[in-house]
Amino acid sequence: MPFVQIYLPATFTSAQKKTISVSIQESLVAIFNVPEKDYFQVINILSDGHLIHSDSYLDIPHTDQMVYIYITCALSRTKEMKQALYASIAQKIAAGAAVNINDVFIILNEIPWENWSFGQGKAQMIHKSTG
Repeated sequence: MPFVQIYLPATFTSAQKKTISVSIQESLVAIFNVPEKDYFQVINILSDGHLIHSDSYLDIPHTDQMVYIYITCALSRTKEMKQALYASIAQKIAAGAAVNINDVFIILNEIPWENWSFGQGKAQMIHKSTG
């Protein structure tokens, strides 16, 4: 049940935005076993000066074309699954959207099932124990 927030510079094209979105979703489906129709994303376009970062962190150089990806999902994935997800997303974005792999920044936030509502004011997944 991931909810994905993507933050991009205003210079990105519509094609790049679509490729980034699809790359993330394909990776979630393949690695986290997310149903294909479980596709909830928000792309935030930010003007110059609103994406702030250092030129290098952990010996990884960054440019002004950083892509910030914040994924909120339910608890249950292994460390290995998370590492595979990060690698898949970064590789797909770099290959398809002409973004340097060093500029793909990902944060994963896991929350319990009772913190989700998919509409109707109900916690539809409250009795689900995994996923």
